Amino acid sequence: MVAATAVFVSLTSGCGALERFEEGGATVFVFTTHHATPVNGVFPGKGDDEMPRVYDTVDGWTVTMLEGYVTISAATLISCGGSETDLTMFWGPCPEDLKSEDLASLTVAGKKVGEGDYCTLRLTYAPYQTPVIDDSVDPDESRHETPANESVNGATIYLRGGAQLGAGDFTQFELTNSQTIVVELDLSNLEGEGRPLHVDHREDFPPELLVSKAYDRFFDGIDFTNFDAGAATSQIARVLEEQTRVSLGSYVMTDGPPMADSGSDSSSGGGG
Repeated sequence: MVAATAVFVSLTSGCGALERFEEGGATVFVFTTHHATPVNGVFPGKGDDEMPRVYDTVDGWTVTMLEGYVTISAATLISCGGSETDLTMFWGPCPEDLKSEDLASLTVAGKKVGEGDYCTLRLTYAPYQTPVIDDSVDPDESRHETPANESVNGATIYLRGGAQLGAGDFTQFELTNSQTIVVELDLSNLEGEGRPLHVDHREDFPPELLVSKAYDRFFDGIDFTNFDAGAATSQIARVLEEQTRVSLGSYVMTDGPPMADSGSDSSSGGGG
């Protein structure tokens, strides 16, 4: 009923509305999610919703992540011909809480784009700043959930927790990286067989891009016995760039069968 009403309005609201309808294209949505590194196509559970994440590094250290945030500040869709479209960040910068449910998706951005082929999604991670909004506006309707920890403000990546090797000492860490990290995600084979993301003149369903990241790789190669916070802070930026992936639809693609998300939040104010 809603779709039929929309078509009726477009066809009866004057020439301008009819022209916009004829332009075609569709709204492309970008979502984000996180998970532990898949094993044989399966994502292992490393912690429940809003609970610490506990995992082992490749060097045998057991890391307990008590808090973790990664902030997405911008998303740009680039056509195969090089045209760029800055997508609308619906509720401002998105501070993704890495302790929220694994594989649950969070709406980040979107915009209507013209029909054609799209080869790149440029994602920008940048320091989080709480959006300033008018007092008359409900903050839950205009921005993502604001992190309770004020240390996240100004952080692109914020990680707090500790690590232990066997029965050894527990080394605590609190790392804040405030770099701007730009990741260009290849969409040129997103639909398989060399086919990029394609937007038809008219789409039955809006195309969805799901950006994902593995949170259990940040400390690989780090010896917590001689912990160097400066080196670790630099490393987590590089790892975030390396571990950021993009999939078509609501599934995170792995080497095995696609894994469905375990929940989603496409409403406003569902962030963090």
